[in-house]
Amino acid sequence: MTDKQRPERQRIDVINARGEKVGQSSPQRDAKPSGRAARGAHFSQPANGTRAGRTATMAPPAMPATGAVAANDPHLEQDAMRVHERGRKGRHGKAAAIVVGAVCAIYLGGCALWSHMYMPNTTINGESVAFKTPDAVAKEMSNKLGNYSLSASGDNVSLSLKGKDIDLKSDTSAYAADTMSKVNVWAWPVSIFTGNDLSAKADVSYSKERLDALVKAAVDSANQSATQPQSATATFDEKESKFVVVKEKAGTAVDADAVTKAVRKAILQGKSDLGLGESELVQPKYTSESAELTKAVETANKFVAAKQTLTANGKTVTTVEPKTIAQWITFGDDLSVSLNTDAIKQWASGDLSKSLNTVGTERKYQRADGKQVTVSGGTYGWSVDGDQLASTLASNIEGAKEASFDVPWSQKASEWNPGGADWGGRYLDVDLTEQHVRFYDGGKIIWESDFVSGDPTEDHGTPTGVYSINGNKGTDQTLKGLDENHDGQPDYTSHVNYWMPFITNLVAFHDAPWRSTFGGTVYQGNGSHGCINLPAAAAKQLYDITKVGDVVVVHG
Repeated sequence: MTDKQRPERQRIDVINARGEKVGQSSPQRDAKPSGRAARGAHFSQPANGTRAGRTATMAPPAMPATGAVAANDPHLEQDAMRVHERGRKGRHGKAAAIVVGAVCAIYLGGCALWSHMYMPNTTINGESVAFKTPDAVAKEMSNKLGNYSLSASGDNVSLSLKGKDIDLKSDTSAYAADTMSKVNVWAWPVSIFTGNDLSAKADVSYSKERLDALVKAAVDSANQSATQPQSATATFDEKESKFVVVKEKAGTAVDADAVTKAVRKAILQGKSDLGLGESELVQPKYTSESAELTKAVETANKFVAAKQTLTANGKTVTTVEPKTIAQWITFGDDLSVSLNTDAIKQWASGDLSKSLNTVGTERKYQRADGKQVTVSGGTYGWSVDGDQLASTLASNIEGAKEASFDVPWSQKASEWNPGGADWGGRYLDVDLTEQHVRFYDGGKIIWESDFVSGDPTEDHGTPTGVYSINGNKGTDQTLKGLDENHDGQPDYTSHVNYWMPFITNLVAFHDAPWRSTFGGTVYQGNGSHGCINLPAAAAKQLYDITKVGDVVVVHG
């Protein structure tokens, strides 16, 4: 069938149960009955409950081509309900779209607004800028800079300055723009309630030279009567025999650099008042808690703990205790610890030498014949080598090494006997009072003789003391006296056969062929120029038995 032959579909009015027209429907072409009706039979139930037999199905009445449809048709009512539901949903969708559009418009409008104005509850460096524009904030800041002044006081400092005093300037527009850039405008629905606490650093410029000059003048004035602080130090505690820390002491002197730093910070923060306190005072370089001081004390205590025991001929002569070592320890400005070797040398050559050296000291002894003798002076005896001793001590102490060692000597005697005869049993005993000399060896006299000593009346007395025969010993010598009368010539010239000097090459035992009498009181008024004059035979005998190094004790 062609389209032209195909009958047109008819519109059917749909009437509800109340007789109202609710829509139209188009009948389906060649519609077929469904269910049992399609099979041409159905069952009916009589009213009296008896089962009826099968009857032929009646064909449904033909649907009129036009006109009303029966109001109680269930299929048509369902179609009507579906149409009504679609209408209702369409109206709700339009309303939702309108609401969403309104919300978006409000949100975007807020973004636009708060991009040019600070939100409620917004602060910059703690100061409220709510509902202000960046231009307004910039203008306020410019006004503040123009009228800016700062008053700093405390620690006896009084400083007042104005912005113009230091040529104070700032790019306020850039400052405001910078703070606005930190605002998240997209979060404005939340931020208007929670607020924005902004912090910003103004690009402030000023004359540092002018500011430094103003601060320096104020600080110098305050420091005229101030006291300087004292750093913590280390000191030796004799009771504990170690170094301990002495706590630092605060002062009242003001630190110009610290004040300048505080003032600069106050200017950048826009403060008008600044209180100065302990942090602006000159601080001790080191406190009792400083690691440098702790380390220094530890090092120093290692030094003082290195006790040194000094011996002479195997006998203990002195012990270098912590108290003495502490006097040699020095602390540098950086708390570095070192030993003062000059101080050690001074001690070794001074105090120690005085206690150990026997050269020139007073000695007392008993001669073999029982005479008690006291003698002092001379060149023989023990003498400490201060330089060598100081070097050894410094090495041991710096290494924290406790040690016992023999004192290094520049000169030694025969035996260690401080205050007594340290020359042993072999020596020449020259008794100026008796004008008699005895040569002892092992407590026995092996030679003796009278002599004539120096003339004390002419100030030529023979020096007393302990000496020794030196290497200038010889024979066939010509003696020339000094030019005491200043005539350009020696006061005398004499020839001797035996020369045994004990004081350099000036005072010696020698023969005196020009004399015939020795001993007694000849020396008083007719004595020598200091030498010990001997009879020729006695001089020869002595020359033959003496050795370089034999001790000579000259006493009164």
